[in-house]
Amino acid sequence: MTNKNSQNLLKIGSIDLLVEIASSPKEYSKGLSNREVLKNGHGMLFVFDDKKIRNFWMKDMNFDLDVVWILENKVIGFQENVPIFSKDGQVTRFSSNVPCDMVLEVKSGWVSENGIKIGDIVDFF
Repeated sequence: MTNKNSQNLLKIGSIDLLVEIASSPKEYSKGLSNREVLKNGHGMLFVFDDKKIRNFWMKDMNFDLDVVWILENKVIGFQENVPIFSKDGQVTRFSSNVPCDMVLEVKSGWVSENGIKIGDIVDFF
């Protein structure tokens, strides 16, 4: 990976994506909250030093997300069309089903639109 504060090129399978890197507790906490939009072809990659179940929530979000769970540069799962609020009106909370060391947040619908699948390789340029 390159500079965490700039846009970094990430490739999943054959799909290119520009990502911002979140690699500190402060960056993890802020994530994509309070942003008006997330452009097509852009995302945020959360990079962790360990492998464990990851917990996220949609606090202060203004748009729905797709979330890709990554372990050792391979897609191990994803959660599509995560809404800001759950059916009971609470901020949506969600977790990976298995341990992972990276989490990619992208615009809702991106996983399906780009044919992302479990086992896809994740590369950085």
